[in-house]
Amino acid sequence: MRLTIITNVLPWPLESGGAQAQYCILDELRKNHQITIIFTQDGHNTYRAMRELEGRWPEVRFEPFSYLRQMCYPRFVYDKAVRAFQLLFMPNSRRTFVERALKPYGVYFSKDFKRFVNRVLMESQAELVEVNFFPCLPMVRYIRHNVKTVFVHHEIRFVRNERLLQSVNSADKERLRMERIKKNEVTDLNQYDAVLSLTENDKQVLKAKGVHAPIYVSPASVKTELHAYSDWNGKLVFLGGYAHIPNKEGIDWFLSEVMPLIQNNSASLRIVGKGWPNSYATAYEDVELDGFIPNLYEGIRNCIMIVPILTGSGMRMKILEAASMGIPFVTTSVGVEGLEFFHEEACLIADSKEDFALAVERMIGDETLRKRLADNALTIFQEKYSARALAKRREEIYLEILREVGV
Repeated sequence: MRLTIITNVLPWPLESGGAQAQYCILDELRKNHQITIIFTQDGHNTYRAMRELEGRWPEVRFEPFSYLRQMCYPRFVYDKAVRAFQLLFMPNSRRTFVERALKPYGVYFSKDFKRFVNRVLMESQAELVEVNFFPCLPMVRYIRHNVKTVFVHHEIRFVRNERLLQSVNSADKERLRMERIKKNEVTDLNQYDAVLSLTENDKQVLKAKGVHAPIYVSPASVKTELHAYSDWNGKLVFLGGYAHIPNKEGIDWFLSEVMPLIQNNSASLRIVGKGWPNSYATAYEDVELDGFIPNLYEGIRNCIMIVPILTGSGMRMKILEAASMGIPFVTTSVGVEGLEFFHEEACLIADSKEDFALAVERMIGDETLRKRLADNALTIFQEKYSARALAKRREEIYLEILREVGV
């Protein structure tokens, strides 16, 4: 199979859930199929990262759409300047929050970009095109070759938007804008030959909202060595980058609403991920900012993971990280949505600030509970979310799509 990937998140370095989700599947598929990866260059998708991947995947062809070429598009330059201004001078304003929630950012379908993609598709003789992530969703409108297309929906944007904007009393204009984005999302999904959701829950949501293209469930995995539970070191840990709005929202809620309710708490909180402002460490004396850690296990072993995610969609790769590394975790229902880790069996699940605080207290105070939950979560990960098994499922789906369309 000749497979071409279009993405705005290069699968290296493994500093985000999106990178992890792509890497683990492609690391298996590349062994048996011809793969080309088209990506837009930016601060994450660097040539250095591409060279690292080329060393790991010598049989994969990489086609970067350079940052310089993007800078030739006036709208790209304007939006980048506006966003930089907002993040610098009014990072916590309501306007900035709404704009970041509603406006896809980072991929612009200029004539140059559309020509670039179609040239690569022709040269690679693609049989199947896999498009990843919401900012790339409209690409299906511009593919000019007789090739089958599939969209991997890592996170349903209209679900994320609706949950996010519930907390800010959105105005009529914003609600209308959100509905327009939702309508366009469904319309674009229906132009693909197939859609992949990461969870059964997301599949049912898409069907209920009018997606009639075939939908397959294909979970993602994480690249990690398996580790059993080991003693707790007195630290809580949160894993995720600042740029992903549900991460910021969740941490803000935990620090302001949950942390003060935890009784007799001497635990400190480590935030592991890119982009977190120093203000989090200065405002809260028990917060440590660690940035991106290349060897994640060595960085967060012996911790208790918190997943205070209130909004969003898709799979939380941070939960798979915790389960695979024997790290017990406390999560919200949204955080564990679509994953088969259940309350009191493999984790603790709590949604109110009071219940979340009590769950953290229980985890802190009970070594037996921590070990039991972590051991069960590791077993579930091995049985249901190993990279090899999930990549095999993805391959079967793609071959089925090609057979059904007569390729």
